[in-house]
Amino acid sequence: MIYLTLIFISIIYFLLLYKNYGESLRLKKNSINMNIIFIILFFGIVGLFFKDSGILNKKGYDEILEKHQQIRNNIVTIKENIPILRAKLIEEPEYYEGWVMLAKSYIITDDLLSSIDSYEMAMSINTDDNSVLIEYIDILRKIDPKSNKTKIIKSFDKLISSNPSDIGIYNMKLNYSVEINDSNLTKNILQDIINDKSIINKDAYIQALNKLNLSANKFSFEITLSDKIFNDLRSSSYIYFILRDKIIGPPFAVKRIQNINLGKKITLTSQDKMIRELEPPENIILEIKGSQNNVVDDNMVELHKSKILDFHSSVYYEID
Repeated sequence: MIYLTLIFISIIYFLLLYKNYGESLRLKKNSINMNIIFIILFFGIVGLFFKDSGILNKKGYDEILEKHQQIRNNIVTIKENIPILRAKLIEEPEYYEGWVMLAKSYIITDDLLSSIDSYEMAMSINTDDNSVLIEYIDILRKIDPKSNKTKIIKSFDKLISSNPSDIGIYNMKLNYSVEINDSNLTKNILQDIINDKSIINKDAYIQALNKLNLSANKFSFEITLSDKIFNDLRSSSYIYFILRDKIIGPPFAVKRIQNINLGKKITLTSQDKMIRELEPPENIILEIKGSQNNVVDDNMVELHKSKILDFHSSVYYEID
């Protein structure tokens, strides 16, 4: 744009300069060198403009546009051919290559759900084509990696069973487990790799599993008590802070504190877990119960119960 502006200004300048003949003669005699320099600069700017503007690359741009047009034309052709291919598959439902072709056609036309149906029809005919199985997994992940978890895991397991020594498939499955943030699945995959005798060089996977196990055993849940709830809790001889999965079941972690040792900040850690290897649930409920005895019994009184809380590596909860 700047080059066009300079060219425009230069043209206006020359028009004004030579519009008056007497003025042009005077400038010619007194400033001939300046005009020569200006003309050189003018043509230099024009040359730079043509170089940087992309006009000289017009052929390349035309080729790109032509390719894009070919792609658009191909999509139109594919859309027109889908009904024809479907009609053929109705007549020949065992036509494996036809189902695969239909699945790929649906991908190109961005109809992923129909693509899944076509892949599943193809795999019901031929269960040994791993490339099709990988494509099927990719589409399931694009649609929804979590809701399609069962199908994806079964497909990965099938790939692994047919290629037990292929670490690449294990790594694909690991990437998927990380994608959906499923630590249990990641642990299981790492353990399968370690247990697989056909795979060598397992040190990196052993280290990863050890780190994952250590991180799972570390957590912190900090509770802050208001003055009112603090005084209410002190009426019990023993106070029990219980973390429980939102689903009814045994406590995940329990901390017992005698009233004389009660502070306004209580922290539950991995030391308070009921089962050391058990991973923290995604959602928890905090229960606070009081008792006059130092053992858990039916006489415990519920003093507080939270709503469902999101649980991460570190959680802070304040009771008003």
